[in-house]
Amino acid sequence: MNDARIIGVVSGKGGVGKTSVTVNVGLALKELGKEVTLVDTDFDASNLGVHLGQYDHPVKIHDVLGAEAEPEDAIFRHSTGVKAVVASNEINRVEPDTELLRYLLETAGQESDYVLVDCPPGIDTTVEEIIDACDELLIVTTPTKTAATNAAQIIEKAKRMHVPVLGTVVNMSENDPGRELVENEVQVMTESDVVAEIPHDDKMKEALFHGTPLVHHEPLSEASLKMKELAHSLEGLQYSKPSFAKFKRKLGNLKEAVSR
Repeated sequence: MNDARIIGVVSGKGGVGKTSVTVNVGLALKELGKEVTLVDTDFDASNLGVHLGQYDHPVKIHDVLGAEAEPEDAIFRHSTGVKAVVASNEINRVEPDTELLRYLLETAGQESDYVLVDCPPGIDTTVEEIIDACDELLIVTTPTKTAATNAAQIIEKAKRMHVPVLGTVVNMSENDPGRELVENEVQVMTESDVVAEIPHDDKMKEALFHGTPLVHHEPLSEASLKMKELAHSLEGLQYSKPSFAKFKRKLGNLKEAVSR
């Protein structure tokens, strides 16, 4: 494999669920039979390993970017089936130089169909360098004016850098036009297409607590189904929801309530 899609998952603002989108869409692509590698480039506040169940690997992305290890040493197979490269959570680790990042991503892409890059929030020099190392971008925002404004800034930066933007994912939507932006407003503010609107899901917090990505922890939740739909769209496929998904979800919630 040498034609991997190297997609940066970015947001102009923290707290929008960028890492959860990266992990869950990655797992949904894996369910489609695709080889996926997740790469954590949030050097200051790494969370990718947490979303994978507090998983730690002895060789971090910092070691590769510091020329202290080869990319193959940092890439590992997680129990979910995806491959990953995690960042260090040690506060004394200096933010690494990104000169070797493209080399790492291309190496990961040799054995993958998709390399999903979990980028840090913001629009500083490091973020620009990470964006420049990616082939395409997926923007993650929430339906708030502040988050959409920051997403618009990232998209404008990407346009100036000539990095294609696949579209915007509106995450944690509560479908409440009286308190949040609707899809059309997000599209106007960001000047990009909304490719997915993922509902707020209380099961996401529960999944994170148990260290199991949502699409595995609660595969029939509305948010999980939207993640899977997004994965299908990346593959150019039409997604059909499982039969009686809503009924099965309610039945599962009822059983859970009774067992408490």
